[in-house]
Amino acid sequence: MARPGQSMSKRRQPWVAPGDGVDSITGLPMDLRARIASFLPFRQVGQLSSLSRPWRRIHDHTPVVQLKLDDFLSITDEMLDEEDDPLGILDEDALAALEAALLRRAEEGTGSSKVDVLRISYSPDDLRIRRHADRIIALADAREICVKIPNSGRPSRVAWTMQLPPSTRDLEVIALHYLAPTIDGPGAAVLETLRLENMVVSHWPCLPSLLSMRLDTVTIEAPFPPGAWCPLLEDLCISVSEIVPVRMDIRLPLLKILELDDVNGPHMDVTVIAPELEELDVNSTLGCNEEFRSFTLRAPRLRSLRWWNQFTERVDIDVGRPGSVTEGIVQFTWNGGFECRDMKDCLALMMRMLNGLLPVLPPDQLTNELRPYITLDKYTVRGFDAGELVREEKLTCDLDAVMSSLQV
Repeated sequence: MARPGQSMSKRRQPWVAPGDGVDSITGLPMDLRARIASFLPFRQVGQLSSLSRPWRRIHDHTPVVQLKLDDFLSITDEMLDEEDDPLGILDEDALAALEAALLRRAEEGTGSSKVDVLRISYSPDDLRIRRHADRIIALADAREICVKIPNSGRPSRVAWTMQLPPSTRDLEVIALHYLAPTIDGPGAAVLETLRLENMVVSHWPCLPSLLSMRLDTVTIEAPFPPGAWCPLLEDLCISVSEIVPVRMDIRLPLLKILELDDVNGPHMDVTVIAPELEELDVNSTLGCNEEFRSFTLRAPRLRSLRWWNQFTERVDIDVGRPGSVTEGIVQFTWNGGFECRDMKDCLALMMRMLNGLLPVLPPDQLTNELRPYITLDKYTVRGFDAGELVREEKLTCDLDAVMSSLQV
């Protein structure tokens, strides 16, 4: 009761949370809540459905599905005592429930029920898990698929196949010393982007719609095939990778961008024939990679060349019209702490490369014309071992300045 003379409006009212008792996330639209829930593993997203009525079907709407199939394995102490490498007990019921949820989404197949990104981790060595992974990949029918293979601690030469569903356009496979999968299924014909990391490429896929391929820290055992394997490929990057064949023969009719970053092989002959190539980057970390035995380039549309430290005994460059390359850099570094070519050899190679870019200039005239645009810097840097100072020299030719000044 209010005291006599006290206004009723001043009575103490019970506190009510903002939103009439609904928490700030539950009050959001379903599609936004589903995006937030996508940061969780899909198994935990399923548990969210038991929170309350607004969350009941949340696992049917997450655009990203994240699954780690090893979480469905359990290993008992008895297994560890009896086996060196036990496979474990697979929770088939939980996986069946998960697949049923994805099947329900696949049957609806429209709007927010469609899976956009599937991130799945599993071991292809375990046939039981691989069968479930294949079914999950098929049911999700995601536009983007990222597969991560857990590190087993040992190399695996198990051959395995990924059957891509029809909607897949982007595929990423990350492993450690596993064979790259054979890519098959209806999605193989429409795949546009492929990235392989820490794998062994023992064969090349035939991907007629592929536009971009990135190979990071791979070992390439298979010879490079002709352009028919990926006739539409426009962007190819090979980074920090070992090349087993003695020839790297890249012949791709529509290739526009090529990056060879720390590509190491047994004194290779490298040939690039790409009539549509516009950008070429070749980079070698000082003291880390083998020299090329030869480098041949046929690229009449090339406009950008960036070349760092990769030495080649022979070079043959033809870019069609002289002066068509209008930007880039050619740079070589000598360091007293490494076994590397001296600046005299590097300068000779640089001039042969520039002669390929500017074949209309005689060698003597070329040397005189380019002298203002070639710099040699000498300095000292800390060594990697004891930290003592070692001499370093850097020879640089600025192609932007060369081409703009000579006006070939």
